[in-house]
Amino acid sequence: MTTPACCPEGSWPQLLRPNEELNKDDAPPPKGTLVTTKTETGDDLPIYFVQTKEKTIGSIMVLPDIYSVRVLTSHVRSGDRIGSICDALAEAGYAVALPSVFRDKPYDVAIKGPEDGDFLAFDSFAQDGGVDWFKSQSYDKLGPDVKACAAFLKEKTNGQPMGVLGFCFGVWLLSKASSTGDVDFACAVGCHPATVLEAAVFGRDEMEMINAMKQPTKFLLAGNDSPIYKEGGDGKKALEKSGGGVTEYPDMLHGWVSRGDVSNEKVKVSVEKAINELVSFFSKNLAN
Repeated sequence: MTTPACCPEGSWPQLLRPNEELNKDDAPPPKGTLVTTKTETGDDLPIYFVQTKEKTIGSIMVLPDIYSVRVLTSHVRSGDRIGSICDALAEAGYAVALPSVFRDKPYDVAIKGPEDGDFLAFDSFAQDGGVDWFKSQSYDKLGPDVKACAAFLKEKTNGQPMGVLGFCFGVWLLSKASSTGDVDFACAVGCHPATVLEAAVFGRDEMEMINAMKQPTKFLLAGNDSPIYKEGGDGKKALEKSGGGVTEYPDMLHGWVSRGDVSNEKVKVSVEKAINELVSFFSKNLAN
């Protein structure tokens, strides 16, 4: 097995729904809509935007992991937990934006699929093109999307404080945007962080990026996540200095919040606990 830089061995794979569910129309519809804004380079950036309360208490940008998200690309087989988390944050009183940073080529679409059609048994990380895909997702390419999404949210909320939530790859992306000073986040939460990409793929200093982050940041850590965020690690110390910290979920595997199988009761409970924790952190740090 060839493991990608963002996911340690043993991580949860892509969350998929069975083929027989693809054409069902009785699933709860998304609470938001797909809109478009312009980046500084003139590109169109699709955004899943959801606001269910007339008066918001702030805004949250959500940055995904590497896989398809159904609220952005409705035809895909991916499950839709990230979209559902966006909807839940909106119900808590936030304006929420999920930018389609990978456009129509998230990881599972960009690489070659299984010849037998069995995606559930498919080791996508062993396929041709995987390493090149990661290298192509540089901050030079994705940074303008993050900035455009931030400007979109600021306009929608008349400048209310903005938080950011990332999953896996999205945690690296929020960390990079914060460390460069490109976006003024009031706080950040990262689930199963893949900040190792900064060194493993882009050849830069991971801790230099983490130490340069500007806002209180909380990381929710799986048992097989990076040791730099565990007790005594430099990453954990840096987050604590920022006014944030780390909560470890030692029995969970990388990817559990967005991709873990909630038919497993232990995973279900831990997903719910993680979502409650991140909502609480935003509530504390996005107070007007």
